Amino acid sequence: MTTAISTNTTPAKGLALQTMADAMKFGEMVAASDFAPKDFRGKPASCVLAIQAGAEIGLSPMQALQSIAVVNGRPSIFGDAALAVVKASPVCEYVTEAVEGEGEQMAAICTAKRRGYPTPTVVKFTVADAKKANLWGKTGPWTQYPKRMLQMRARGFALRDAFPDALRGMVTAEEAQDYPTTPATPEP
Repeated sequence: MTTAISTNTTPAKGLALQTMADAMKFGEMVAASDFAPKDFRGKPASCVLAIQAGAEIGLSPMQALQSIAVVNGRPSIFGDAALAVVKASPVCEYVTEAVEGEGEQMAAICTAKRRGYPTPTVVKFTVADAKKANLWGKTGPWTQYPKRMLQMRARGFALRDAFPDALRGMVTAEEAQDYPTTPATPEP
């Protein structure tokens, strides 16, 4: 194992859309193609806005289209793309992840170290945390891939805490998909 620090500061390659007309034409082409994620098909304006949201955090147009999701009207980023954006940042020293324990004792831990800061940000997300948030046993990915969902939640919190500038406040799509779709009504 090497102790060398690697940071990718090379800009993403791909189209450089110079004008709004270029962006809209590209958005129309993508929206009419099989390359558009299903939520962007037939929606050129959504394609352009996803490309812009991605550009603001360093993603190329095609990376943005595959990595940005709109959940409840807010842009979010898939967890693997969030990790890539952070690791490409020159302020990222390292990010490590682990899942410990089994069953009810399982916990995901994400450690994110920002260059120049004395201590890393460490976030642990446990089965107990998932139960408290009414996520554990929820139909879908929480039932099918519980370790991965614990990992995504720990990752999202750690990366946003350690690198808010790199992610520009964007939450992970995995987290945003678990938000209630109706506003909570306060008890009297």
